[in-house]
Amino acid sequence: MTAQDTLAKKEQADVVRRQEQTEYYQPAVDIRETPEDVILQFDMPGVQKNNVDLTVDKGVLTVTGKADEEESGTAVYRETRVGDYRRQFNLTDDVDPNAISAEMDAGVLTVKIHKPEKAKPKKIQITGGK
Repeated sequence: MTAQDTLAKKEQADVVRRQEQTEYYQPAVDIRETPEDVILQFDMPGVQKNNVDLTVDKGVLTVTGKADEEESGTAVYRETRVGDYRRQFNLTDDVDPNAISAEMDAGVLTVKIHKPEKAKPKKIQITGGK
């Protein structure tokens, strides 16, 4: 085997390795808090609800989404990123990882993480005196 053949095999192996890696975009996320929930809204254009995966493992919420194939034609100008998405968040103790719901509508994924009773604000009644 010649040095050129060896180099070609090495380059070929590198190409195969690169193809196995998936490049993800980080979707833009808005986070809001209500007395009952923490709400995350992910912008993921081109992603249908059946192509979204939400997991919680060891206190980490992971959201991935696979975009559908783009329409045919060549983009002349583009400001949006369409592709596969991935974003992770560490969950704090004041949310309940067992009480998470999600809804997908028009490329926006809304995730609601319910707060347990101990994390909700409590109004204390004042008694006695004037």
